[in-house]
Amino acid sequence: MPEFDMSDASIPLTHSRDLGVSVADLRSDDIQNVVVVGAAKSAYDAVYLLLSMGKKVTWLIRPDGSGPMPILPTEIPSILNSTGPICSFFQRTAIGRWITGAFWDNTTHASEKNAGFAKGDHIAALKPEVKAKSAFWFNSGLGIVTISDFWPTLRGGNLKVGRGNIDSVKGDSLILQSGDTLQADYIVSCTGWGDHFGMFDAETKTELGLPAFDDTKILPGGGESRSKEDIAWEKHDVSASKTVNERLPFLSQGPELKNPKTNNASAQRRWRLYKRCITLNLALKNDCSLVILGQIHTIQTPMVSEIQSFWSILYLLGEIDLPDEATMTREIAEWNVWTRKRYISQGQKFPYCIFDFLPYLVGLCKDAGINSQRKDNVFSEFFQPYRPEDFCGFVDEYLAKRLPRKTLDDASSVQSST
Repeated sequence: MPEFDMSDASIPLTHSRDLGVSVADLRSDDIQNVVVVGAAKSAYDAVYLLLSMGKKVTWLIRPDGSGPMPILPTEIPSILNSTGPICSFFQRTAIGRWITGAFWDNTTHASEKNAGFAKGDHIAALKPEVKAKSAFWFNSGLGIVTISDFWPTLRGGNLKVGRGNIDSVKGDSLILQSGDTLQADYIVSCTGWGDHFGMFDAETKTELGLPAFDDTKILPGGGESRSKEDIAWEKHDVSASKTVNERLPFLSQGPELKNPKTNNASAQRRWRLYKRCITLNLALKNDCSLVILGQIHTIQTPMVSEIQSFWSILYLLGEIDLPDEATMTREIAEWNVWTRKRYISQGQKFPYCIFDFLPYLVGLCKDAGINSQRKDNVFSEFFQPYRPEDFCGFVDEYLAKRLPRKTLDDASSVQSST
């Protein structure tokens, strides 16, 4: 929840997480003016819901953030893959990068045309604050239109979009840091989530490869003091940055942002997890007792979660051969650099992999000896999107060629026979 003074408030405040249980209250005729705080996809959904109820909505987005997000179609090619002749053409030749850029310019144009930003009404305030190719960079996250009347409802409803931070709430008045005030009957906070691993102290987080949200301290002169862990990783991060720039020149420059402060490498929360789930420190001790799942942000959560979970089970069973320390360290550092360059402010927060999940799955399948090319022909392999059903039967494939394992019963039988 956002931090502002509610001690003198007479109106309710709810988080988007609890919006479902709050619907009955929001439908009341006593609730007419609702303020929605935040610019995440949950804010778009909350605004749509409230306007559908006939409410007057003031949508408040903080001015010092990354701004509104692009709203995109569901099928987009991967930019993470840097191997193979086709990928090399699109990534490392001038004409290939021009074609790639033109594709994303066209995708951005289609997205903005669908939203109707050029009409200059209140919806124009939701245009992403990236100078070009906003549909590619996802600096403020990602939204996908799944309801046919989404933009018409936002355009036709009683909606006002503004920028500001709430300082306090007194009675039914929201007092902004700018000094302006807003009247409301209800506040819906769509401000995301906090620390997923708040149950661990900073030392434990460092041991597990998790980012400590307070791992930097502001010095008297205004600079930041980094953790010992980040200092130890610095040479790996520098090397990884060079590698990513060479393999993916399209990412090397980055976008021009309205708020450049949102693109700050030093502010990145670095997840030091091999393959996004294995704690390096434990792996180096041959301790296969822990995996951390579900931290990748992607549009294909079911497919990614299933394969990642299966790979992790094999790891826990000792059926995945991990590479040496240098290889794992390089993989971790390169992922952190890539996700920050690819997704800017969102990649600073989480292991973002919205549309670029397929090469990640290919790596997991390779480790497990599973065929990752699931399409019927070469054309489909390159031009058709992957869906969960494409990986149907992959567990049976693994079990069919799995080497027999010695069970406890087997060991007892051997021991008794001797």
